[in-house]
Amino acid sequence: MRFEFCLPTRGTAVPAAPEWFHEVKYDGYRLRVERDGKRVRLITKGGYDWTKRFPWIVEAALKNRQSRFVIDRRGCDPRHRRPLRFQRAAFQPSE
Repeated sequence: MRFEFCLPTRGTAVPAAPEWFHEVKYDGYRLRVERDGKRVRLITKGGYDWTKRFPWIVEAALKNRQSRFVIDRRGCDPRHRRPLRFQRAAFQPSE
């Protein structure tokens, strides 16, 4: 599977049609969740494999009924019920 990250674009107004939904944007890292069978990888926008840093995301991906998918999202830290802080995550040793 080969996918590029979605690139956000600046808008001038918030869409208000029924097919649009909105979410709170937390600080965090852009992650691409890739599942292929029993294999799950979490890849950063910079190309780093952060699978070991977010085991709860891997666990959730494995519980999904679909066995093959790619999700482009932002990784946040649910253990502290707040957004992932760049300073805390950025200075952890790399796997």
